[in-house]
Amino acid sequence: MYPREREPELTVIGHFATTAPPGAFEPQLLAYARRRASRRGFVSRLTAALAGRPGRYVHLDRWTGLDRLLRAAHEEPAVPPAAAETELLVTVGRMAPNGTPAEAARLVLLRATVDHAADPERFELDFGSLVGLCVAEDAFGGSLLLRSVTDPYAYTGLLWWHDPTADDRIRASTPWGAARSRLATTARLTEDVGRPLPAL
Repeated sequence: MYPREREPELTVIGHFATTAPPGAFEPQLLAYARRRASRRGFVSRLTAALAGRPGRYVHLDRWTGLDRLLRAAHEEPAVPPAAAETELLVTVGRMAPNGTPAEAARLVLLRATVDHAADPERFELDFGSLVGLCVAEDAFGGSLLLRSVTDPYAYTGLLWWHDPTADDRIRASTPWGAARSRLATTARLTEDVGRPLPAL
């Protein structure tokens, strides 16, 4: 009998926009996240408010097995009343030396669309170089690099920090600027800073 292959790890990212006040919307979003967390195949979750962008939120669920994810989506179809863009991604890189994103004080969310004339693997290596600038910092929590299941040129990178001042210092440094510029030569980048919301 052949050994069963390890099921792929998938991440669903939801981008939410609402005009409701935080005190009204955030409990709904967190309740939605908690219900999904009770489903079989669920691994972890993260919900964050985007800094400087009132009413904008991002939510990440990690799952094992596409069938379990689809079943959870069918059993829990309701989402908070906000415009949402949803992405399904696979993990291509992860480093977590110091806690989880949900335990962090700050998130840096980097979305990238790699030029079709460029090599996606080159982008992945350059993202690793960017992360390498952070690992010596005690306040650095870790990183996650995800690739879209429908577009192999679309990525989402996540870095998390336990001290925002350390993140500010690194992202203001010359080496960071140079590494980010290398990424931008072959990809269109969008960068957001987020604040994790405490779980209900």
